[in-house]
Amino acid sequence: MSDLRGERLAAQSLHRPALLGVPGLVGRLLAVQAQDVTAAALAFRVRSTGLTREDVETAVRERSIVRAWGPRGTLHYMLPEDLGWLTSLSGPALARTAIRRIGQEGVAGSPETLLPAVVRALEGQGPLTKAELGERLSVRGLPATGQAIVHLAALGAAHGLVVLGPGGRDGAPGAGKPTYVHAADWLGAPVASSLDRDRSLAELARRYLRAHAPATPADLAAWSGLPLRDARTGWRLIAGSLDELPGGCWRLRGTASGTGSGIETTSEIASGTGAGIEPASGTAPAPHAVRLLPAFDEYLLGWRTRSGVLADAHARAVHPGGGILRPTVLVDGVIRGTWSLNGSTLTVSPFEAERLPVQAEAEDVSRFLGRPGTPAVFHREPASGHGR
Repeated sequence: MSDLRGERLAAQSLHRPALLGVPGLVGRLLAVQAQDVTAAALAFRVRSTGLTREDVETAVRERSIVRAWGPRGTLHYMLPEDLGWLTSLSGPALARTAIRRIGQEGVAGSPETLLPAVVRALEGQGPLTKAELGERLSVRGLPATGQAIVHLAALGAAHGLVVLGPGGRDGAPGAGKPTYVHAADWLGAPVASSLDRDRSLAELARRYLRAHAPATPADLAAWSGLPLRDARTGWRLIAGSLDELPGGCWRLRGTASGTGSGIETTSEIASGTGAGIEPASGTAPAPHAVRLLPAFDEYLLGWRTRSGVLADAHARAVHPGGGILRPTVLVDGVIRGTWSLNGSTLTVSPFEAERLPVQAEAEDVSRFLGRPGTPAVFHREPASGHGR
């Protein structure tokens, strides 16, 4: 395994560090992509031992993590205490996109006229499904249907006014559907940043590197959706705590191989206590360690390119287009195939003619999801020229 892959695996907690629960993993990774809630839950599984999907859902219900629009204007799980400064950075671009998409959906208005209606529809109501939010918006003189409702919620989120609540519980109306909730009602206080822009950019660079080093400012720009100049500013502001590596990548000083001191959280920066997030324990996974990564996993989204992790010949098999990023089989830090789960059958599609040792991982996926029995693992033969 290359040193770079080994360090990134450990930075991504794919060595399964002990004692990190759901909030601990979110804090360490800064943000966990959550446009698909099942895939997001499985991202916790692959980075832990013993967690269950119920643990993730409990963390959402208890507000110890929150689902909201974050980096790149995409839904992520984040810590509530990080939401304010992250929104201060990503919110302006999200607001511009939301306004454009709202207009394309046939709803006229500016933030000044639209935001009060969104707040009035959500305030004091608890989590609402898209349909329920649409009904309340219409009653308040803002007729919106379909994706216009989602974009109006995103506009509110860009201004710190809206987050997503828990999905509807089984057996209840709206079970499994996304819900939207007034941010201050859900979190107990308005979403606001205690940091100015420079300190937010410094925090972003520091926290990004904690979960992605070795990396470059261009990697941070790609991951965050911010302009490269902002990523470079963040880098410059923490330059005294960085080590430059051969090849032009950087890591936080003292964090080689995923070990070393923790980093300050936003609240610790404000108070000056500097206790830090719990550092990773252990080192990179042992050679030939196998992981079943979920769809949209950070290991494939966290850097500007997937060079050294996913061969160009197989890129289309993983990312066929249309916003799809398939679940993948990771062996020794390299993507060697894709997988899917249908009922109790887990199908592996290796890139080459080989049988990948995924049985233990398949059983753990079933355990995590609370599905009884041992899954059947089926290996599909690679097609001629597969992925080319």
